[in-house]
Amino acid sequence: MLSRRQFLKLGAVAAAGLAVPYRFLSSPTKAQAFSQSSSLKKFVQPMRAVGDIPVAAADKTPPSWTQPGATHYTIDIGQYEDTLHPDMPGTTLRGFGQGGVFKHLGGIIAAKRGEAVQITFRNTLPPDYILPVDKTLMGVMGNQTNRACVHLHGGFVPWTSDGGPHYWWDPDGHKGESFINPLNPKAAVNEAEHYYPNQQSSRLMWYHDHVLGMTRTNAYAGIASGYVIYDDYELEMVKANNLPGPLDPRTLYMIFQDKVFVKDNIQAIDPTWATILPKTKTGDLWYAHEYDPARWDIDALAANPPPANSCIPEFFGDTMLVNGLAYPTLVLEQREYRVRMLNACQARFLNPRLVYAKGASFPDNTEPNLHSPGPGFIQIGTEGGFLPNATLVSWPNQPNLLLAPAERSDLIVDLRSVPAGSTLILYSDAPAPYPMGDDVNDYYPGNPNNPASGAAGYGPNTRTLLQIKVVARKGAYDPPITLPYLFHPTDPFLVQQVPGIPHPIPTGVPVRYLTMSEDHDEYGRLIQRMGTDVSIYKDNEGIPTFGRNYMDDPTEVIQAGSTEVWEVLNLTSDVHPFHIHLTNAQVLSRQPFDAANYTGGKPTYIGGAHAPDMNELGWKETIRMYSGEVTRLLMKFDLPTVPYTVPESPRTKGHEYVWHCHILEHEEHDMMRPLIIT
Repeated sequence: MLSRRQFLKLGAVAAAGLAVPYRFLSSPTKAQAFSQSSSLKKFVQPMRAVGDIPVAAADKTPPSWTQPGATHYTIDIGQYEDTLHPDMPGTTLRGFGQGGVFKHLGGIIAAKRGEAVQITFRNTLPPDYILPVDKTLMGVMGNQTNRACVHLHGGFVPWTSDGGPHYWWDPDGHKGESFINPLNPKAAVNEAEHYYPNQQSSRLMWYHDHVLGMTRTNAYAGIASGYVIYDDYELEMVKANNLPGPLDPRTLYMIFQDKVFVKDNIQAIDPTWATILPKTKTGDLWYAHEYDPARWDIDALAANPPPANSCIPEFFGDTMLVNGLAYPTLVLEQREYRVRMLNACQARFLNPRLVYAKGASFPDNTEPNLHSPGPGFIQIGTEGGFLPNATLVSWPNQPNLLLAPAERSDLIVDLRSVPAGSTLILYSDAPAPYPMGDDVNDYYPGNPNNPASGAAGYGPNTRTLLQIKVVARKGAYDPPITLPYLFHPTDPFLVQQVPGIPHPIPTGVPVRYLTMSEDHDEYGRLIQRMGTDVSIYKDNEGIPTFGRNYMDDPTEVIQAGSTEVWEVLNLTSDVHPFHIHLTNAQVLSRQPFDAANYTGGKPTYIGGAHAPDMNELGWKETIRMYSGEVTRLLMKFDLPTVPYTVPESPRTKGHEYVWHCHILEHEEHDMMRPLIIT
């Protein structure tokens, strides 16, 4: 990715009409692909559905500290093995389980609006970590690598149940600075108690690790699962509009991740791996641990070189997982289905769409025919719940669905007219990193710039997500889904937006200017940071930078109940998925500004405002911030109502939340800032 200095140079060169290679401004050396994975045969195992991925079971006898009316769960965070492909030995993972039973992405929870969930999370992780650890990152030096911290992503929850980075704990009684456990002061040393009031409209959320200094690796190791809220409005549509319900067999959940797996000849491929993790076996997870100057810019003026075991600016795997399995297949009848997708990748954007396979037999039935598009999608919701209007995506002459890391989509797909016996491929070719891309991160047969790609029918492959075999309908006919013209979710919108028209800033609402920028750390590595419109630091060449460190004093300190517009200025060359804890936002508009000459305050605009995409209307909590643009967000900062007293954070005072980029390598280093509600 480009530093701001390179971004400015690139803008100047582009203005002169010259071509500049994106990735290699800092080095003439060709970067190497991350790929280590074996050549796995594609589409030989069925996709796991809800049930195959365990649903969490509530405690039959709630403990005495359960709040009135809450459903109580006891969920362990542990280490285990799961088989992610039949041709690969069991993979050592970390994640959620109950009663000693663990499965990747397990512990799914479904809850109705207004019916609270309370969870005792028990940390049973062993001390030996399964991935490389960079001890130069904040929070890691001197601390345990079996720490955990659970964040309900998208949850409207009290800060003591939000799982902010400082709310970590380990099995031995060590705690983060913010950890206070008010719901059960007498909890065991390895326990944390979380309370989710579920005062939100229907939506797909997820809960995952958020520990300081190791979020990117803990989430990659598997500490993540789904969380679904449903409400009476959705259930009424199930009855009146024949919408498949949240646990209907025709509602398909798809969680996408990209991974890399250890080969049996790992010492030849990565000589340092055995030194870092001598207990790793074939099929275990591999994660990049070397800062490669051929891949990323490095500052030669830095006081120190990158450590041997280093964090990296972004990670892209070579093998796509759907619901925890590598290259699964799915048999569907000629019916209408509801598909709820979550991009749970570290940094990879996805643009999933359906195309027909090249042929009926192997390997052609595993490869896409890009000239033969399949059925498109009707999108009815995002991570913030139902859209105001259904919108078409991935149809001819319509925009493709685009999912940044942590974004979700709620879709309808109609297979009734797909001929029985057809094979469809769920296909994605979004550039990585987005939007410019680098072929070294793209795996598909015949990629001339990435020889690590697999042959037809085999991985490594990051473009073919899922194979769908369509068969004739069996049994009763389903009444057709009849969507309402307007949706009226139970969380009312702050403003009513007109599709295709940028919405003005509401009169009297204060505006806050914030920035996304990039420079170098003390080891010369690229570092991504959030900040205000005031520069307080200079880089190694004395150039002012707007980025602030996560540990700097909070600047976003907001009175509960306040409404604000945030104008977020992206000064980098990447698209960043902006995620804010506690609240949801409405995207009012975007507008290009003069990023190359920005010096603070209100920017100089170089074009008119444009509306958000049709499928970005309504509530969002993970929003794409495009390079060289201001994105305007309207938000109201309420606090949830709970039946107990929520104390202030001992670390920051007030109610402690965060906002950050959800490219996990960015978030960790150091693209995250406090959000304090008073």
